[in-house]
Amino acid sequence: MNDTRDLEQAATADDGGALDPREAARLLEQTSREARRQFSLTPPLVTAAMGLVILAAYVALWLSVLGQHPYSGPNLGVIALVYATVVVGSAVGVKVYQRARAGVSGSAVALGAGEGIALLVSIGGSPVIQGALHYYGASSALVYGVIPAAGPLIVVGTTLAGMAASKADWPQFGAALAVVTGGAVALFMGPINAWLVAGIAVFVGVVGYAAGTVWRDRAAVRV
Repeated sequence: MNDTRDLEQAATADDGGALDPREAARLLEQTSREARRQFSLTPPLVTAAMGLVILAAYVALWLSVLGQHPYSGPNLGVIALVYATVVVGSAVGVKVYQRARAGVSGSAVALGAGEGIALLVSIGGSPVIQGALHYYGASSALVYGVIPAAGPLIVVGTTLAGMAASKADWPQFGAALAVVTGGAVALFMGPINAWLVAGIAVFVGVVGYAAGTVWRDRAAVRV
C-alpha cells in the first residue's frame, strides 16, 4: 500500500531524525482511510447480492399465488424455499457483520446486542397479528396474503428506522424508510400483488443501503 511505504520512508527521513508526531498522525490517518476504502466494499456487495436473492424469493411467492381464486395463500413448497433463503441469507449476513465488527468491544457490543434483541422482537410482530386475525375468522386474503406480505415490512422497517436515526446511520434510515413505504403500498394492492410489491420494496431498500454505504465510506475517505 502506498501510504504504508510513505510512512516507512517518512520514518527514516530527515537524516535519520525522528518523525514529526503531526506528520506521523497524518500518515497513519491516510493509511487507515485507505484500508477502510479497500475492505468496506465487500459487505455492500454481499448486501446487494442478498437483495437479488430476496427479490427472487418474493417473486416465487407471487407466482405461487398468481391467478388463485379464491385466494388460499402460497403453497408449502414455496414457503419452505423462502424460509431456506432467509436462513442462508441470515447466516451470510451474520458472517459479514462479525467480520465488520472484529475488534469492537465495550459499549458498542452492548448496543449491537440490544439492537439485535429489538429486531427479533419486532420480527415476531407480524405472525402474532396473523394469529389474531385467524382466531377472529378473518379471510385468507388477510391472514395468508396482505398481512404476511406487508406486515413484516412495516413492523421491522419502523424498528430499523428508529435504530438508524438514533445513531445517525442515514443509509440504513433511508433503506428502512423505503421498506416501510413499500409495505404501506402493499397493504392496498390485494393479497396477490402485495407479495410482488413487498419484494420490490425490500430489494430497493437493500440495494439502496448497499449503495449508500459505499457512497458514505468514499465520502469519508475524501475528507
